Amino acid sequence: MNKKLKIAYFLDNFYPQVNGVVTSSVNTAFEMSKRGHSVYGVVPFVKKDPNYPVDYFPFPTYFQQGFEASFYPDFIFTNPFSSKIVKAMKEFQPDIIHFHAPFTIGYQAIKIAEMLGVPVVGTFHTFFAEPEYLKVIGMEHSKLLYNIGWWYSNQFFNKCDMVISPSKATAEYLLAHDLKTPLTVVSNGAEVFKYQNFNFAYNFPVNIQQDDDWLLFIGRISEEKCLWVLFDAMKIIFSKRSNVKLLIVGGGPTLEKTKKLIKEQNLSDKIVFTGMVTNKLLLESGVLKKMKLFVTPSTSENQPMTIIESIMFGLPIVGTNAKGVPEMIEDNGFIVPPNDPKAMAEKIMLILENKEVHDRLSKKSLELSQKYDIKNTSDKMEKVYYSLLK
Repeated sequence: MNKKLKIAYFLDNFYPQVNGVVTSSVNTAFEMSKRGHSVYGVVPFVKKDPNYPVDYFPFPTYFQQGFEASFYPDFIFTNPFSSKIVKAMKEFQPDIIHFHAPFTIGYQAIKIAEMLGVPVVGTFHTFFAEPEYLKVIGMEHSKLLYNIGWWYSNQFFNKCDMVISPSKATAEYLLAHDLKTPLTVVSNGAEVFKYQNFNFAYNFPVNIQQDDDWLLFIGRISEEKCLWVLFDAMKIIFSKRSNVKLLIVGGGPTLEKTKKLIKEQNLSDKIVFTGMVTNKLLLESGVLKKMKLFVTPSTSENQPMTIIESIMFGLPIVGTNAKGVPEMIEDNGFIVPPNDPKAMAEKIMLILENKEVHDRLSKKSLELSQKYDIKNTSDKMEKVYYSLLK
């Protein structure tokens, strides 16, 4: 029997942020702790409220003061070297250090692993060097910045003993962009079966009327999500069906701008925004059970937790043929070309107007959900950790 491990998780993204990187990394850390491994978290915080940070983790956690990037609030910069974190790690004596983003806390993970002589694992989550993300700063056409971004990423991941890619598509992408270190695929995970017989409270900020057909998008409201494609698709659908509504769950840098745009087009009664909603509220409210399908127009996805969570509630998926999304759609939805509102509208209409199609896709989503169960994904992650100790 393998010994219990000491695992230090270095996270550049953490609560109160709500995004897939936070959800995925926290899910894994919690599961490893449940299995009896000793876990230590190193995370950022930006608020000065004396009541913050709170104890999010049921294990030791070091909160490092940081500040939000002006160009993108989800990027939090901290001191890239903290003697207090070094001291904490020397006392903890980790067997494995695992980071989840190539930023300042990820940098400390690499340096401390080198200092202590322990393996370091890095999970690649975000295509921040791709044009979809460079669009945020108006530089989507800059080949120079694209190359610099991938060079920067490799400065982190090529120092790992193992790189984790949640999707096969992303693994291939990394190899094509000069990743030299060992690489393996381990899916993001969720507590798939927890909600199948859950006592939902329906304590959600939007009243979901069941006589309407609700479509769902969950994600950051920002340029890289290509929401204009979805909105154009919805206009086509609205012209054909009066009882369809779109629920947009999430916050982000362009939320207010997007809401204003929808209001100017007189679509506020059809396209409803919740703003940022915690993952706990989203799942425990049961709102996903009231949705007809999940749709994403994004072309920048690795393996989105939003799709995983929609699958585990049995929702059909309509997604874009880009990066990691297609491998998540296996007879449980439809893949459409990028930036094609008409094709997206056609597939959504096919699901809405044909109960047999909807039910078949829904059943397949439920069948596929097991592959994303946190116990299965954590089994694979454990094997990676133990393999690095031999």
